[in-house]
Amino acid sequence: MDEKRSSKVLPLSSIIAIVLLIVILYWFFSGEIYRFYASMVFLFYSWTNMMWVSVIMLGIFQTFLMVPFRIIRLLDFRNIRDFKTETIELGDTSSQTDHLKRQFQKGNWTLTFYLLDFAVQLTTYVTIGRLFLTDFYNKLLNPKVLYSFVSYPDYPIKDRFFKIPYPEVSKTVDLGFENVIYVWLTILIIRLSISMIQGLIRKKRNKEGEIEKQKSSDGMLSGKYMIVYAIILFVFFYALIRNFPVGWEFNIFTGDVAKPNKTFNTVTAIATFLTLMWFGVNDILKKGKIARELGIPKNTVSKTQLGLFKDKLTSSSLIGMGAYFITNQIPCAFELSIFTLEVISVFSPLTLDKWILRAAPKTENTETVEKEQRDVKRQFLSTI
Repeated sequence: MDEKRSSKVLPLSSIIAIVLLIVILYWFFSGEIYRFYASMVFLFYSWTNMMWVSVIMLGIFQTFLMVPFRIIRLLDFRNIRDFKTETIELGDTSSQTDHLKRQFQKGNWTLTFYLLDFAVQLTTYVTIGRLFLTDFYNKLLNPKVLYSFVSYPDYPIKDRFFKIPYPEVSKTVDLGFENVIYVWLTILIIRLSISMIQGLIRKKRNKEGEIEKQKSSDGMLSGKYMIVYAIILFVFFYALIRNFPVGWEFNIFTGDVAKPNKTFNTVTAIATFLTLMWFGVNDILKKGKIARELGIPKNTVSKTQLGLFKDKLTSSSLIGMGAYFITNQIPCAFELSIFTLEVISVFSPLTLDKWILRAAPKTENTETVEKEQRDVKRQFLSTI
């Protein structure tokens, strides 16, 4: 009887998670989160007197707010990845729900982090979107929305037009079709040389019959890739050489942060797509490297990576299009803030992530490495 009663008592970590979730939801529905972000925007505005700069500063500020979650994701990413894989492998929704309930009752740290991270990101980004849907540019802002230490802005709001410099080709020259042929021949020679070297290495390592069996399928797959890559490179260099840039100039891309901007919507959607593809492709390449180290046949690795790439391309395209259609209804202050976050996230692996990972253990746990290898084996060998 005591054992059953104790099993129903939630551990401290789950109780803390419930309390924090209630607090976050209360702040969200009571408008405290809205008041917080509105105060931050106008605090930055009181420093700069430029609304578009204040919006960018809000994006930078939001990045710093999310740093603790980023630190946890990086330092504990293996446990997070394992928990995610374990849940997905259960297949049906009911089994996954039961699994999550059991883990929450046990006080699973990873699930607790997932819940809090999701709640914080959802409430903060929805609030930022709601904030920029408010027409405080033309209508007087309610003074009660701002904290007492934030100066109430003078109307009209100053400098609403953002100014983003970008390089543009001002002059091009046609280097002639003859140079196009030379470049194409150079690419062809380099590719054939690489293929010959790979063939020699393959022959040297070809000591087992199993490798010989994979040779023909590897060659067919490599041939398909070679044709696709060659076409892309030939088209790219044809366009480049027939329109070779010789002059550059800086122009200013501008727009009113109080109104939707289709051009900036497109830029944001493309940036979202490229950001997702950047991180997705790096993950696919890492998995491919592990698969090759495990001795998985080359054609299997290539097919699986191609499938993963197609899935990532599809999901990134859908999210990018969704971002375009949603932001098309919102003043571009929201996009400017999110675009700032995306730029920071692209450079994060070279800056913030490096500083965080210096504090991480330098050696991987054997059990963790084995789990990662099992996950890769399961994913790559399932295509056979």
